[in-house]
Amino acid sequence: MLSFDDALALLENYGKDAAWIRHCRAVSRVADRAAALISEKREIDARLLTVGALLHDIGRYKTQDPIQHGVEGFRLLTSLGHHEEAFICASHVLCGMRREEAVQHGLPDRDFVPTRLEEQLVPMIDGMVEVDRPTTLEARCASISRRYQGNPAFLRRFETAADIARSFHQSFRSDFGVSLEDIARETLGTNRQD
Repeated sequence: MLSFDDALALLENYGKDAAWIRHCRAVSRVADRAAALISEKREIDARLLTVGALLHDIGRYKTQDPIQHGVEGFRLLTSLGHHEEAFICASHVLCGMRREEAVQHGLPDRDFVPTRLEEQLVPMIDGMVEVDRPTTLEARCASISRRYQGNPAFLRRFETAADIARSFHQSFRSDFGVSLEDIARETLGTNRQD
C-alpha cells in the first residue's frame, strides 16, 4: 500500500515545481475532510481516497491533455505497482470510461468506471477545486468548457460526465447531509495553501 508520505514524494518527484501540484494537494485536503465526515456514517478507505486524490493528476507530468493525463498517470502508477491508485488516475477522467472508450485512449481492454465510493469521490472532489481554491460544480464545468472550447469531441463527452457529476452530488448530499461544495469551501477557505 502506498502511504500518503510516499505518494507525496512521488508527486513531487514527477511534478517538480509544476502548478498542478497545488491542485493535487488541495484536492487531497478536501478528500481527507470528506473521508472524516463520511466515516461517521459508513466505512471508507481514507488512505485510498486521500492518496488517490493526491495522485489523480500525476500524469500531467507528461501531458496536459484532458484525457491522456489520466492514461499517463495510469501507466506510471501501474509500472510502479500501485494498481488501485493507477485505476483512480484513469477513472477520474470524464467520471469513468467504458471498455471501448478506454481502449481508444490506449488503456487496457476493460472498463475504467469508478464503482467504489473512494473511486467515485476523486473526480467529484476534483470538480470542487479550481487550481487550489474551492468552487462550485457548475463554475468548474463552465471553466473546463471554456478551457477546451476548441475540442468539440471532448466537450460532447464532457457533458455526459457533467451529468454524472450532478447526479452524484445530489445523491451525496442526500446520503451524508452535506455537499461536496461545502466541504471544499470549509476545507480550503479563500486562502491559498501549499
